[in-house]
Formats: sequence, structure tokens, C-alpha cells
Amino acid sequence: MATKITKRQITPLRAIAFSVLLAMGLIAVLVPVLPGSTEVGGRLVENHLSAGDVAAAILLSLVASGSLGAYLFLSQTAQVTNPWRLTMVGLVVVVTVAAAKIFFAPTLPDGDRMYLSYMLPVAAAPILLASLLDDGLAVVVAALLAVLVAFVGFYPQDARAALTANPLDALQMTSMFLAGGLVGLMAVHRAERMNRYVIAGGLVGLTSFVTLLAFWLLDPARENADVPWLVAASAVNGGGAAVITLGSLVVLGYIFGITTRVQLMELGQLSHPLLRQLQEQAPGTFHHSVIVGNLAERAADLIGADPLLVRVGCYFHDIGKLAQPGYYIENQLDEAGNPHDHLDSDSSARVITQHVRLGMELAKRHHIPATVRAFIPEHHGTRLVTYFFRKASERDPNVDADKFRYPGPRPQSRETAIVMLADSVEAVARSSKDRTLEKLDQLVDAVIAERIAEGQLDDCDLTLRDLKTIARSFKATLRGIYHPRIEYPAPTEAELQAVGAAARSIPTPPGPMDGTASPI
Repeated sequence: MATKITKRQITPLRAIAFSVLLAMGLIAVLVPVLPGSTEVGGRLVENHLSAGDVAAAILLSLVASGSLGAYLFLSQTAQVTNPWRLTMVGLVVVVTVAAAKIFFAPTLPDGDRMYLSYMLPVAAAPILLASLLDDGLAVVVAALLAVLVAFVGFYPQDARAALTANPLDALQMTSMFLAGGLVGLMAVHRAERMNRYVIAGGLVGLTSFVTLLAFWLLDPARENADVPWLVAASAVNGGGAAVITLGSLVVLGYIFGITTRVQLMELGQLSHPLLRQLQEQAPGTFHHSVIVGNLAERAADLIGADPLLVRVGCYFHDIGKLAQPGYYIENQLDEAGNPHDHLDSDSSARVITQHVRLGMELAKRHHIPATVRAFIPEHHGTRLVTYFFRKASERDPNVDADKFRYPGPRPQSRETAIVMLADSVEAVARSSKDRTLEKLDQLVDAVIAERIAEGQLDDCDLTLRDLKTIARSFKATLRGIYHPRIEYPAPTEAELQAVGAAARSIPTPPGPMDGTASPI
């Protein structure tokens, strides 16, 4: 299999621009100190800025923004492929730090030991990014925010003065927000139900409480009266993270063009208008799509791809066949005949390939997200319409193969590549007269080898190990679909007599022969 040469979506220039803009936003938030004074240790401490304070804020902003920009450049996170999504990442970070600054102004220093500052739901930011973009990016943001938020909390003079009595407070805040964020983002990994976000909120709250309790046990000035405040702060923290995430998920996804798991779950319902239309007008294509979904979903799960996206993509991958369902073999009835019998090979190939273009138009009209629409052209790639190409070649060996190719592109992701393989495997298995287990295994291996030889998998990130896993998964699923059945013996004489007696006991409905009713 050829090695894919990846085009960097996040160029060095784009990463630097993102880092500079993020640094400017953080500096604008960190440097200004809200005026005020607090009594600490019997003396009044005024908040003011010194040159060292400004330099510290600038340096931390540069380190944080540079680290995040470097991570995005090195990781080339697939979900962060355009400036809009980079903007969203920067906004989430800056808004969270700004909210911390406003929230901490009246709550720190915590002379009354009420732990109000720990109610801030910082974990909502990494949970949002994990849900909308990428888990790895969310981990980095969780770590950076834990440091930045703690810096914001103890940046003013009065809060720093309070640290002399409780030097572990800064570490306590960093640890709690970091632990809560990490647990929260892991809890929503590929979440497909709303209750997962509620569970994540509960886990954030529990983690926050355990972390605070650990530091509380190290505090020589601890009192039993602190425990209810620890519980309350942790509960508000976790609950707030769940509420903010659920409230922001759909809004941010819509604004920045990101397909959420909730949207995919809705599209995966067979009651969707397009899928219902497919079931009624092209039942063969609908059945094919469901079987391909079963094949591809299990394989995707085994190699760590997105099984939900794969299943939804399978449901819509042939939606363009709604335009002319009778031109596809799976929808043709024996008595209706084959319309291709009256067309030349060139015309038939054009009819077949245009279902890709028609499918894209239909999907856009029904507002199907771009991530799902990608399955429509990519599951065929740039392959030949083999049947009609070979028929044309019988008449003219020098026929132009490009006239019989799908428009492409070739699969750009593991998910669309899996669907290409599953689509081909299902079609070949369905058309084969020999469906023994050995033959099905050979068909799977042959299809995958053919796609590799054609170069159709060159633009995606499937490895040879992935392909072996996919092949094993396809074989296991096909065995379940085409498993052999035993031949039943003939019914016994007693069974035949029982069936006959039951048939005689059913009353004959009245009809025109007995004069009691007339036909309608």
C-alpha cells in the first residue's frame, strides 16, 4: 500500500498567527487587576500592578499560547482544519480565563474558608472541546487552563498575601481544575446520549471533592465545618460543567460548522425523511445500506475509528439512487426488466456515476452535515464502473477508461475507506452464487487487495494492521449473515393431520356464492 503524503492543514504560519492572537487575548485578560483591598493577617492589602506583575502575565501568556500553537502544528488535529475552528479553540480558552478573573474577584482570598472559588466550572471547556473537536486537544487545554486559572486567582496582591498562611492553595486549585477537566473529557468520549454529560458532571464533582479533601487533610487549620462547603463547591462545579456543556454544545457546533454526536444520533434514526423515502422507493438500496452499515460499524469499532459516523455514513452513502432507483440492480424486479438493456455502455455508466452528484445535491438540500456527505463520493473514490467498462472494452479495446470512472475523491478518512471496502464486499458477496465460508473469506481478501492495488486507499490513514483487522471483522459478520441452515425433515403424518383439522375448523367467509354478500 502506498504511503500517504499528508498535506499539513495547520501550517507554521497559521500556528504562529493563532499563538500570537491567543497571547494577545490572554494578556488583555490577565494584566488588568481589578481594584480593591482586602484585610490579610490584620493588615490592609491594596491591589496594584508592578513591572514584575505585568512581565509575569505576559510571559505566562506567551508560554501558554505558544504551547497550544505548537501542539496543534505537531499533532495536525484532523478536526481543527480551518481558521474558524482555531478561533473557537482560542475563544474557549480566553473566555474561560476571563470568567475566572471576574468570578475570583469577590471570592479570593477565601478568609472565611467557604471554597466559593472552586465552584467555577472550568471543566466545561475541555469537555466542550472533547465533544466538538478532539480528545488530545482537550487534554492540553485542560492542563493549560488549570495553570492559567490558578494564576488568575492568585495574581492580585491580596490573594498572593493570603498564600503565606496557606501555601498549598495555589497547587490545590491547579490540581482540582486539572483533575476535574481530565475526568470530564474522558467521560464524554464519543458520547451518544445526553445522560453521558450528566454522568460526566457527576464525575467532575466527585473528582473535585476528592481532590479538595486530600488537600484539606494536609491543612493544619482544617475544621469539620469545612466539609459541607467542600461538598457544595464540588457539586456546583460538576453540575455547572454539565449544564454549560449541554447548553453550548449545539450552539457552538452550529456556529462553527461542527457535527455533534447528538446530530449523528438523530441522523442515524431510520425514521429520517430521506431514509424513509429510500426505504419506500428504493428498498433494495435501503437494505444494502443497512447491511453495509452492520459490516462497517463493527470494523470501525475494532480499529478505533468512529463507528457512529460510519454507520450514519453508510445509511446515506447511496442516497443519490433515489433519483432513478430502477437503474440499479438491487431495486429491479424480475418482471420489470433491466433499463440498461436499451442503453449503450457509455450511457449506462453515466447514469450509474451520476448518483454521486445527485446524492450530494439531495444531501445538501436536506442539510446533511459535510462529514456525512463525504461518504457519498468517497465510498466510490475514482474507481471504474467495472461492468460497463468491460462491456465497452469488448467492442473497443482502446476505450477511454476515464469516461467510466467515478468523480472521486478517493477516501480521505479511515471512516470513508471502511465504507468503500464494506460496500464492495457486500456487493460481491451478494452476487456470488458460492457463499461457503471459505469462498466468503476469499472474496473479502480479494476485494481489499484490489482496492490497495488500485491506489484507492492511498489518501487515508489505514494501516496494514487495520486492514487485517477489518478483513477479520468482515468475515465474521458475513458468516453471521450467510450462515448455513439445516434442512428440516418432512412433516410427520400426525403434523399433517393436525394442520388439516385446524384448516377445516376455520369458518369460510361469506361471499357472493352463498348470496349473503356481494363483491366490492
